[in-house]
Amino acid sequence: MKNPVPENRRKMMSAESPLAGIPEFHTEDALLSWMEEEIRLIHALPISNPDAVEIFSFTGSDLCHANPPSAARILAQFTLALLLADWACYDAQADREDYSHLQQAVTVFPGGFRLWMAQLDGNCIPIGYSGFHPIARDTFYRLKTAPESITNRKQITPEPASNSGQDYYYIYSVGIIKQFHRSTASRRLVKEFSNDLALAQKCALAAIVVSPEGKRIIERFGLQQSGCITHDGHKEIAYVSE
Repeated sequence: MKNPVPENRRKMMSAESPLAGIPEFHTEDALLSWMEEEIRLIHALPISNPDAVEIFSFTGSDLCHANPPSAARILAQFTLALLLADWACYDAQADREDYSHLQQAVTVFPGGFRLWMAQLDGNCIPIGYSGFHPIARDTFYRLKTAPESITNRKQITPEPASNSGQDYYYIYSVGIIKQFHRSTASRRLVKEFSNDLALAQKCALAAIVVSPEGKRIIERFGLQQSGCITHDGHKEIAYVSE
């Protein structure tokens, strides 16, 4: 049985060019209005058989290498699609990523961010993503030994990869919308994230967890709790490994 897209969904992302229809926004109000409508439609998707849905993924680097002259525009569209996937994964605004922080991380390390999309009746819909980026050694050790000193996730600043090829990495996010929890798609997302992470020459990993699903995934990578940070007044669990 096919999984139909609601009839009122705009065909903003086609199978031929999955990000081409993402609009450019000049005001925050316009962006928020678009996000709210798209999230409503994503949450309403009647996915009765997630394992029958065709899914695919790509990183920010994949897009930039495929079309260097348009890299800046494409990366902006990619970031908005990641933001849409992120917000669709979490109901609480406090758990959702901030656009400017996500944009900074993607710009610094586009190869660490992988967007997953589902193809439904000719539309390509963001359903999840994974992301990681280098952080400074001092930031890692704050997360390890004094996580309570971090009072906003924006203090976990992305850094370019070092010339030595040995970096501390922060796991930015690994998530998928609820219709695909514990499906082939979610297993593929985690496996591909593991493959992406394996290509990075890392000294250690750190992460912040805000959901039971995130806790389950992060612990699979050998990270252990080091304490809690706060973000927008909410406590969030810090994890590290070496």
